[in-house]
Amino acid sequence: MAAGDLITADWEMEFRGLLMGGDTAYSIASISGLLDLPEMSNSDQDRLRRHGLRAGDDFLGGRSVVVTIEVYGADDQAFRRAITELRTALSPAQAPAPLVFQLPAVAGGAQIQMGARIRNVSWPITTTHFHRVDEVVLEFYSTDPRLYSDLSASSAVLPTAGGGLSFDATADFSFGATSVGGELTLNNVGSFSTPVVFRIDGPVQTPRIIHNGLDKELEMDITLLAGEFVLLDSESRTVLLGGTASRYSSLTTDSEWFDLVPGVNQISFRGASTAAGSLTATFRSAWV
Repeated sequence: MAAGDLITADWEMEFRGLLMGGDTAYSIASISGLLDLPEMSNSDQDRLRRHGLRAGDDFLGGRSVVVTIEVYGADDQAFRRAITELRTALSPAQAPAPLVFQLPAVAGGAQIQMGARIRNVSWPITTTHFHRVDEVVLEFYSTDPRLYSDLSASSAVLPTAGGGLSFDATADFSFGATSVGGELTLNNVGSFSTPVVFRIDGPVQTPRIIHNGLDKELEMDITLLAGEFVLLDSESRTVLLGGTASRYSSLTTDSEWFDLVPGVNQISFRGASTAAGSLTATFRSAWV
């Protein structure tokens, strides 16, 4: 079961297989940090013997999301079970896991997620505990400030010789992505640029991935044989042959990394020959 599959309606969230909100034992009272701007860092510099600062670039840091829930139980056994299941899901010092939300005011009501770790739990025991009601405040933290949609993917093959085009498009996504021979149309329906992973499958010589709107491209001085592939990840900025062996040095000096901007992104796939190489792009629409 994929993260978020338990969510069926608005005002629900899921973390490590535990559904909260809706008709569960965990009522969501408030959420902060989803519509707020995440942490911000800047590279402004002092101006010697002058007022003000020399403007630098601003960059987003991590994102903290604080959720207040009320834990209920119809009887003592149900209350104890709800507490145990929640504490198990909130076990600290684990690898980030998808924290999935569906809220009408966030991302147009789409189901969104962030890779989160639990950073703090405030769980006071008050007189309401004896009536099987606890108020718990949870702090989740993500080193990536973006909020993501479901995965989108689209594929295309190299254009054929003489101007003819062929295509082979596949997709598994909630927001559409279309493709034709040698061309991809990738729609980031979010409000913020999002990373993309490109997979190039051989046979192809000197493959090029061109973002037509940004006038940027990734070109590789490499020949991929049939059965070989390379992954280019714009987030980690890695180039991996077979998904493991670095081939970063194969990028030409004119290459520039790029993310997918909000809206439609037109991507061209080219090579030094008209072999049957293919390009697959995988991404998630993103919001901040």
